[in-house]
Amino acid sequence: MKRITITIIAVVAIISSVSAQVTLSDLSPNELKSIDLSGKYVGQRHQYTPDHTAFMQSFEYEFNLKQSGDIITGTSTIIKADGEYADIKLRGVIVGDKLYFEEYQIVNQDKDPNMVWCYKSGALSIKKDGENLKLVGATNSYMAEYYVPCTGGYTDLTKVDNSNNFKMDNAVPASTIDAKINMGVSPNPFLDATKINYTIPNNANVTLEVYDITGKKVATLEDNIAKNAGSYDVDFSAKSYGLAAGVLIAKLTVNGKVYSSEMVQMK
Repeated sequence: MKRITITIIAVVAIISSVSAQVTLSDLSPNELKSIDLSGKYVGQRHQYTPDHTAFMQSFEYEFNLKQSGDIITGTSTIIKADGEYADIKLRGVIVGDKLYFEEYQIVNQDKDPNMVWCYKSGALSIKKDGENLKLVGATNSYMAEYYVPCTGGYTDLTKVDNSNNFKMDNAVPASTIDAKINMGVSPNPFLDATKINYTIPNNANVTLEVYDITGKKVATLEDNIAKNAGSYDVDFSAKSYGLAAGVLIAKLTVNGKVYSSEMVQMK
């Protein structure tokens, strides 16, 4: 496998350069329904400095994915400039226009004995560049055993095999619909309990659920409840559901449209 030369660059400079060269688009609801993420993706993982104001190093990064329904399995490969690398198992689930994933087991590696790989996890936005499928976004990283945060980083991957990506559609992209709906989790990461907050601009029927990274539903916090326009906080206790440390997904359905947010439980 080819190794690449890495240049340390400020976050602003990288983002400006990418924006100038590539215009990414959202997928329409019909494209999302037809999507198959199975295949090979290549690109880069840029690691943040501790204060998240710059990138301190970049890596060659690859995904090899297989999709079954909304469930994703596969491997990632991360390669340093000096040739050190790791092949890592990953798993995930598609929720709306995002791929939620986590790395969880190193299957092959070559590194300095004193160096520790951090597992990456989070939500990558599913985008398109013309007919090319992209997985992009800022995601967290964690020490494997206790889910203690590392510095995190930004991932930019492009599908490179010849398999079908999605059926092209000229409909309105999903993310432009009801754009005023906001959702978040605080604190995040959390130990035992946290709050899921959301704002809806109009009266709506709301369902709020929590899933684990394998796509299994672990809690239904609100079930098709009629809500007035406004902001809401919903308590969530991982301890009440017997959950261990790991990545969870809060899924908010508002009048049939899906929104989501990552939740990370630490030990």
